[in-house]
Amino acid sequence: MKNYVRIDEANRQIIMDRTFSRLSKIVGSEEYNLLQRARQDYEGFHVVTRTIRRNDKKECYRGLTYDYMERYILLHDKATERKKEFDEMRLIAECHSKRYPVIKQWFLQQYPEIAKFGMPDLPESPAAEQAPANAAPPAASMEEVQVDPAA
Repeated sequence: MKNYVRIDEANRQIIMDRTFSRLSKIVGSEEYNLLQRARQDYEGFHVVTRTIRRNDKKECYRGLTYDYMERYILLHDKATERKKEFDEMRLIAECHSKRYPVIKQWFLQQYPEIAKFGMPDLPESPAAEQAPANAAPPAASMEEVQVDPAA
């Protein structure tokens, strides 16, 4: 089982991951039974859900897909030259280790305005029909307490 519950005796906590937490809400499930047994064995311990630490300073270019890059290249200077270079990099990426991060880095070097100001909306964007990438995630249950295990 990949999901887990573990005991932190120093902080008097029963720590579980998010999936275990979700599955433990089903009465009679294996996860539910394990959690109840841990709560009996460690009375007075707080049950918490582990969260993953995130780097808030990491630059994330959500929505910067190959399709977006291709359309952006075609709308700007030196389109044929850069499109040819882009297509060659994509071809190499299919069969070698040159993957998306390398192509993204090349694209951001060619078009630094994307890194500085974000991605402008391009005409005829099929991604615009989908749910926005910055949509709020579902709200956490009031029963769960979020903690950082490193704290």
